[in-house]
Amino acid sequence: MLKFINLFKNFYLGISFIGIAAFVIQEIPYMVMLLIKPASNPIMNMKNEIKWIQTVQGIFGMLSMILLMLIVRADVKLIPIETTKDKAFLFLTILMILINFIGWIFYYKGHQYGWLIIISQFAVVPLYYLFFGLWKSNYLLVGAAVPFLVIHTINGIMNFAVKK
Repeated sequence: MLKFINLFKNFYLGISFIGIAAFVIQEIPYMVMLLIKPASNPIMNMKNEIKWIQTVQGIFGMLSMILLMLIVRADVKLIPIETTKDKAFLFLTILMILINFIGWIFYYKGHQYGWLIIISQFAVVPLYYLFFGLWKSNYLLVGAAVPFLVIHTINGIMNFAVKK
């Protein structure tokens, strides 16, 4: 990690290499999508009819990504696994990304069911950021991930569960 500007207490504006790695890992399915080019791609073809939801989702999604990669804590180890809390939040972080990857495998194979998409692509990504933030004690990220979870999941429900 690199620390540039002290924001307050042990929080710094800097570069979190593990945060960058976490972001890149979460983006792998989108990189794979470029190679696979699924015949049906309802996620990429979504039409968000309520613009403010799309805007708010975008704001909190981008804020979560920025806080993931650019906020570091001087008092937190690179890979904290000393306490039960550390282990639990690391496990939940890994579990969320695994659920996301499994959901993408189903998606690419044509099993594009509403609630499967909502859970595995819409809910678990903000949960991944949330648990990562809790694991690394990045409470700024946690604060952005909670509204991102709510609005991103609502957007998924509106597009894949509510009949139009």
